[in-house]
Amino acid sequence: MFYLCSIGSNLDPHIHVSQVVGELLEHFGRLQLSSVIQTKPVGMHSRHDFLNCLFVAESGLTTQQLKTLFIAMELAHGRDRSDPNCKVLDRPLDIDILASSAADDFAATRVDAYLNELLAELYGQGEVHDRKVTLPLHTRLMKGKVIEELQVGLTPLRLSQGSDDRQAAAAIYPDAGPRHVVVPHQ
Repeated sequence: MFYLCSIGSNLDPHIHVSQVVGELLEHFGRLQLSSVIQTKPVGMHSRHDFLNCLFVAESGLTTQQLKTLFIAMELAHGRDRSDPNCKVLDRPLDIDILASSAADDFAATRVDAYLNELLAELYGQGEVHDRKVTLPLHTRLMKGKVIEELQVGLTPLRLSQGSDDRQAAAAIYPDAGPRHVVVPHQ
């Protein structure tokens, strides 16, 4: 099953979004990642802007199992879900499942207005006008040892984690609709 998901953070967002993209890549092995944008809070009062992005991942987990995984990731990043108002409070990390499908085409999926341009750009059907943000993505040779730092956030990317235990560097495939460029990293 393929899942369209969103990531949001407005407490140390550069740190949390960058880290969770790496964690998600480690978990799923492959991700289709949108640009990363800076947005004003929607549906809450806060002085802190959000960083938001979308990703598509394939998983054998059920929707409930995947949500449980995402909640565990949010908690590991310091989110307090015990407050009954946690949906309208500042947060270090929020990962939501927006849609699921047997195919990885979510171009016609309805998403919140602030995510519309990201979704259109992800499928080569539009441009993002919000401020884009560049974030580091660390790839690892072994747990905890960074071997390469890549930049993500300015364009949609297909990320792939290597399957060889000795070389687990990510491969990045910038994708803008029908144009597809392979960028090998060694």
